[in-house]
Amino acid sequence: MLIEWLCRKRKVRTRVEIEMYAAEPGPMGVAGPDVSKAVREMVESKGIRYFPQHQVTSVDGAARKLKFANGVEAAFDLLAFVPPHRAPRVVREAGLVGESGYVATDRATLATNFPRVFAFGDVVSIPLALGKPLPKAGVFAHAQAEVVANNIACEILGKGRSRRFDGEGECFIETGDGKAGFGKGNFYAEPLPAVRIHNPSRTFHAAKVLFEKYWLTHWF
Repeated sequence: MLIEWLCRKRKVRTRVEIEMYAAEPGPMGVAGPDVSKAVREMVESKGIRYFPQHQVTSVDGAARKLKFANGVEAAFDLLAFVPPHRAPRVVREAGLVGESGYVATDRATLATNFPRVFAFGDVVSIPLALGKPLPKAGVFAHAQAEVVANNIACEILGKGRSRRFDGEGECFIETGDGKAGFGKGNFYAEPLPAVRIHNPSRTFHAAKVLFEKYWLTHWF
């Protein structure tokens, strides 16, 4: 959607076709069908063609061609590609990953099957009730880190109150035109995540910018 906005800003949108191919059945499916439907509507309202369930098998840069597991091929002039996600090599070679390819943890405490070893953030896979894993997002890594740090401190000091990660999270959805949508809710809710999405607005975009500036100032 930001690419689409940039094309309009540069007054070349009428000469550009934008297509989005995704392996999943719908965008943000992990947040539930209603949220997925709303996000897809945002994408398609921009004139972007959305192709779900297209798993990339190869990219031919010289020929500018994509091949998918379902036999479909697509040509491109410019490709914006998200590479495969996987746990870091040092974690895989240490024998910490399970069948999922990521570290298995207790969903509340982030404790692993290994004594006194915790894992959180992108290195873990936490299954949800709807059959998908918890998204790998900074908002979850941040909350998980606070839980783990608190509980380690309690164990070392022998005092304090232990904490549990509850699956709460939120994210902004940049749509261009100085606007952003906003989704928030509990991803641990059953049978489906209890996530609500708010329509794009300038207010949410401003909130996203302030959020980024706060963290950049706080850490750097």
